[in-house]
This record gives sequence, C-alpha cells and structure tokens, in this order.
Amino acid sequence: MLDGNNRTSRIDRRSFIAAAGAAGITGLAGCSGFGGFGGGNGGGSNGKQTIEYWTLFGGGDGKAMEKMVNKFNESHDDITINRQRLPWDQYYDKLYTALTGGKAPDLAVVHASQLAVYQDVLQPLGDLVNDETADGYVNSIWKQVQLNGDRLSLPLDTHPVGIYYNKSIFEEAGLDPEKPPTSAKAFTKACNTITSETDKQAFSPTPYGPGELLRIYLAFLRQSGGQLLNDDKTEAAFNNEKGVAVAKYFSNITGDWGWDKPEMSDNRWEKAFYAGDLAMVANGTWFYGPANDQDFEFGMFKPFVYPDGNQQYTWADSHTLAIPMNPNRSDAKQKAAAEAARWLTQETNIWGTDAGHLPASQSILESDDLRQSNVWNKTLSTFYEMADNNALAYVPRTSTVDTYQERITDNLAQIYSQQISPQKGIQQAAQGVNNALKNNN
Repeated sequence: MLDGNNRTSRIDRRSFIAAAGAAGITGLAGCSGFGGFGGGNGGGSNGKQTIEYWTLFGGGDGKAMEKMVNKFNESHDDITINRQRLPWDQYYDKLYTALTGGKAPDLAVVHASQLAVYQDVLQPLGDLVNDETADGYVNSIWKQVQLNGDRLSLPLDTHPVGIYYNKSIFEEAGLDPEKPPTSAKAFTKACNTITSETDKQAFSPTPYGPGELLRIYLAFLRQSGGQLLNDDKTEAAFNNEKGVAVAKYFSNITGDWGWDKPEMSDNRWEKAFYAGDLAMVANGTWFYGPANDQDFEFGMFKPFVYPDGNQQYTWADSHTLAIPMNPNRSDAKQKAAAEAARWLTQETNIWGTDAGHLPASQSILESDDLRQSNVWNKTLSTFYEMADNNALAYVPRTSTVDTYQERITDNLAQIYSQQISPQKGIQQAAQGVNNALKNNN
C-alpha cells in the first residue's frame, strides 16, 4: 500500500473551522466528555450499536483491516462495525466534506500528523480512555495522539521508514547480502560499488514520487541535529547549513554520484525495485507485503546512514482512530465507538502480522504470535528497535501541515531532478513554509 498521508487535501484550519462552524460543528469543540450528547439514535430496537467506520486502507492494509473488523463483529453481540473504505487519495477530502456537512462517521482513521488540522471537530476522548487503556500503548506513540492536553484518538500503529534492499543485486555487486550497511561510510561504499559493478540504480530516497522525498530529508536533517520548524512552529528552521547539506546530498544522488537518474515520475522507483533495477529504496512498514511478493529476496536496515549525522532518527507517522464530533450521536453510540477503537488497537495482532505495520499496543508487540512471525524477523524487529529507542521523527504538527510540507517537497523534487541548486531550493522552500505558517495565524 502507498501510504497517502503526504497527499491529503490542503485544508488550513481557518477555512476548515469556518466551514465547520456553518454546519454547527464548531460549538462542540469545547466538549471534553460525552455526557452532553443526546437525542441521536443510539442503535436498533434491540439496543445493538452500529458504528460507521471510515478507513483509507487499500491493498494488503485493506484486507488486514477487513479481517480485523470481521473478527470484532464475530466477537461482539452488542456492537457492529460497518466499515467503509474510501480511496486514500480522496479520503481526507471526503472526510472534510462529511465533517463540514454534519454527516460525520462514528469512527475514522486520522493520521497523527493530521490531528492539528482536525482537532476542533474530533471528540476529545475524555474519561472514556482510562489509565489502563492509555498505559497499553507504547509511550512514544501514545504521545502523538495528544494535543493541547486532549486525548484525540487511539493509536493503531507507527509506520516508520527504513531502507529496503535487493539481496540479488548485492550479490551481483560482490557485496554480502546478509550484511547491509550500518554506517554512512559503508552505505556510501555500497552505493558506489553497485553503481560501478552493475547496471542497476543504487539508491532512491523516495519510492513513489516527490511527496515522499520529505521523509528521508527529515530523517537526515534530524540525524544531523537540524529541525524542520522552530520550537514554536512559527517559521522554517532548515534554511541553514544543515538543511542545505541534506539537499546537496539529494542533489549528488542524481548528479555527481550517479546513484539514481534525475527523473521525477510517480512510482518510478517502486517499479524499478520490483523489476530488479533498483538496489535500495527508502520505504515504510507497509512495503513489507509488496516486497515479500517479489521473486527475489529482500532485506531492510535502519536509515542511519547520513554522513553528517550523529543522532539516530527516521521519519514516522501513525494511523490513529478518532471519533468525529456529531451532536446527534447518543452517549451509548459514543461509548461503542470508543470500545471499537480500543479493541481494534489493542486486541488483535493482525495489523502487524498481515499488514506489516508496527502495532502501538505494547501487549501485541510482546506477543509470541507477532514475534514468531516472518514479518517480525524481516522488518518489524528493526522498526521496533527504532521506536523503542525514541528514534522516530514525526513532522511538526500544525494546522497547515499539508501546505508547508508541499512547499518543501516541491523544491526537493526540483533539487533531486537537477532543475535548481540546493541553496536556492532550500531558500524557496523555507520562504514558502514561512508564508504558509504566517497566513494561518
């Protein structure tokens, strides 16, 4: 599955709240519990609650979520989840329309990076999330669903980025396929060896297109001690020596070093990896299934390979389950939605074993079923080490997160394709970010 959180509609908070206010939703933003709701149809005549649940998962992720929902429905007599899958590239547009039109689902997937955009129309979970439930999640992931003191959602996972590699190409280049590079020096040597000894492309920091370049840019920036935004999230913090240095690294990949071609087209690198023409590509947890389906053996390693890096960080985001506000939803249905979110995030390991994501639940992470699975051995054990060592770098959350990220990725794409110098690209990106942040204040 291509994780679509960097391609959401660009909704700034001001226009969102204005639209939501017209629909009568904004007035609920101060609610912290569930007691004030009523008047809605809580369920059928037999008291059974039907929860309308929206997801954006397709491919292997979609099949895994379908399996999870079916298992929930089979094990509950009083609650039924009605899952509706929307295309990932349309999901946030449709969720926005539903929220501003007063037709919100009872439960919805919201990326952790998007919580600041939607915070005023998501029901704070309040006392429905007790300490026992909260303590069940990995602490570093649990922190990502809290904003301004509110618990806004329950985390389903974290999905960091690692570097996947084709073991056959390593063998062809004379490299040991069982010993992937673990340092910047070894990584550079591996890329240069693949470039000189084979006709393959050595490495790409994006699997799908321009939108994903920010992931490794953020990882390398944080590895070198840099930041995307300043501490109060009012302006760009990468228009400096560290930010330009990472951009130069990107430019060298398709320029002086020749590790990749300076061509930007959607899915070029994913297709090249499947075809056996690309040795290494940065990608997330969701890539386990597609990589495992190829006719060559793959490996995955931590992306701590930036030459100027002395810290360990990789990009990450989380799928979370949130309850959109609805003044007509009954207390009983609110509670049922919260229970569905708790169960889906804490009571089954399918999201890890079948979808390949790193579960947010501590008990699932420690379960024998997960730790004895092939996905644990191939990828999740490595991703877990990074999560357990607080090596996950989430993008700074603001109400303009999509807009400011686009300003960066547009310029990174020009840098990567040799259309603009690293210095000019970073300067333009920073100015775009500053304008986006300023216009929303």
